[in-house]
Amino acid sequence: MKNKLLLFFCTLIWYCPVFNTEGDLEQNIFANFVLNRTPMPQCLSAENYSLTLRYAQWKLKTAKRLSKNRRVLLGKGFEYTVREEADGEKSIVFYKKNVEAFAVNAQALLPLNPTTDTTQYHQLFCNLLDSAKFANLPHNLVYRYHDGANNVWSIGPKKIVYYPVTPAMSSTGTYSGGEPFEKNISETQFTEIETLLKVGVAHKTIHENSRLKGSGMIVELLTDVLVGSTYLLPMRSGEKEAIETWLGQLKK
Repeated sequence: MKNKLLLFFCTLIWYCPVFNTEGDLEQNIFANFVLNRTPMPQCLSAENYSLTLRYAQWKLKTAKRLSKNRRVLLGKGFEYTVREEADGEKSIVFYKKNVEAFAVNAQALLPLNPTTDTTQYHQLFCNLLDSAKFANLPHNLVYRYHDGANNVWSIGPKKIVYYPVTPAMSSTGTYSGGEPFEKNISETQFTEIETLLKVGVAHKTIHENSRLKGSGMIVELLTDVLVGSTYLLPMRSGEKEAIETWLGQLKK
């Protein structure tokens, strides 16, 4: 109720203070961009954000030197990191002298401190996009999924490769995941399985802290070999079942 009254007051005076409450990212965007009429960076699109996010994650893993707070260093006192929000989406958060300055997601650039000029913020994000393009990272995430029996599925935008458990690898000495195979997939099929994987990633409340027997594991790969994030799904979760049902049809 308090925030609704504040937003109503904002519409009267055409200025909104910045909300800085975790989990209120959509409300922050509404307050700062709809009411303040702050222009969006011209370089910001869903595709460009996805590429820049992947680059930011890659830099956090590969940079020779990070700040004392484990952030990537930029010029003029700026640094950045990647933060996972309450809804499972990731934002790139920029800091100036250890204070949050602004955040970017696929929809908006969000000032996190009152400012009258966001031009510098826009330029910082667009410069980061240029660096991402120059790095020439894959345009799509590659996934590795370990099913409940520990068979491994390598999932890319054009093909899926299945690496089954063999009797020699199994704990019982008898289980077999079948024959290995490689199948080409369409753009539509990749979108379908990626959507299921993203649902599993976003449902943070069910994620397990350690791998248990029968659980599923989603691994996001920034490159063919560099792991970005790992998520563990409970054995009887609907998300795990949906992923494995979709993948299982490829065995037929």
